Amino acid sequence: MKIIQVAHALHPTDAASRQLLHMDEILQELGYETAIYAHRADERLADRVGRMGDFEAEPGNIVIYHMTTGTSFNRWVWNYPRKIVLFYHNITPARYFFGNAWGSWLKCLRGRHDLKKIAKNTFFAWGASEYSRRELEAVGVERTAVLPIVVEPETYTGRGEDEAVLRYQDGRLNLLVVGRGVPHKKQDEAIEAAAWYRDNISKDIRLVIIGNIKPSYEKKLHALVRKRGMEENVLFAGQISDEALCTWYRIADGLLCLSEHEGFCVPLVEAMIFGLPIFAKPAAAVPETLGGAGVLLSDSSPAAVAMAVRQTLADELALARLKKGRAERLSAFSFERTKAKLDEDMRQIVRMWEKERQA
Repeated sequence: MKIIQVAHALHPTDAASRQLLHMDEILQELGYETAIYAHRADERLADRVGRMGDFEAEPGNIVIYHMTTGTSFNRWVWNYPRKIVLFYHNITPARYFFGNAWGSWLKCLRGRHDLKKIAKNTFFAWGASEYSRRELEAVGVERTAVLPIVVEPETYTGRGEDEAVLRYQDGRLNLLVVGRGVPHKKQDEAIEAAAWYRDNISKDIRLVIIGNIKPSYEKKLHALVRKRGMEENVLFAGQISDEALCTWYRIADGLLCLSEHEGFCVPLVEAMIFGLPIFAKPAAAVPETLGGAGVLLSDSSPAAVAMAVRQTLADELALARLKKGRAERLSAFSFERTKAKLDEDMRQIVRMWEKERQA
């Protein structure tokens, strides 16, 4: 039996793409014949990914579609002549983009609409979190399960250091915000919290914002930095190499995640790998992914966030509890546990698929 994974677009630095590639590796280890096709793929993946124009599947093959948003490719999925397996990476509610990013607003609105159609052609679906799995149930998928995103610690800790980043290990408190720069990720709230810290606790703070930022939102963030006089305290690192990202994790003092919507949130697990205290807003799948590995902020006002950072970093008992929580949480995301879960689920999927074909 061949397991064919399909995606609209694949890129080696994208979390959803990495999940698909990890799953392909695990499926091969489990003894399945596999293939990957994408409508669009980065040239670095050319040796692993076929073009959709060359897509081939026998009636006995199982197709897994990785869904991330609304695209014209979704039509191909709901019109596919046989039932599919869905991996739902979650779609940001469109309201977060209304009035500031119309293209993203339309994609997300369309994606939620497409999900309902794809659900009708789905006989089994995974969500990366229980939060996402419940959304699948809500649109009518009967057989669902949680399969967490694969994050391998050795692929992070084994990377070299970026010398340009090391110069920022200069005695300042370095707080990271990692992820796409879009309104619902709330980089603006992180800037406000850093400004409060600078004004009321210590001037020796640096907020490092890592990731590509939508141009319209980037203008707003830079305007906010100027308004708060934070030019010396906020660093926009942009899209950076894996080595630079890992170096930032090594020298940072904490991670801020004030996002209002996450289907899983890989940076939380990355920060756990590097032993960072994490301060996060309890939104969407964040509490589930974080577990006891960080501080959930019941109040995300600038003063509350800044004080939570100060008090936690000064409290040895609190830091010890977080260290224990990180170890427990990371074990839940281990490669071997994910492999065992995928093996279990695939056995169930194969049984259901064979039964459905015989019906």
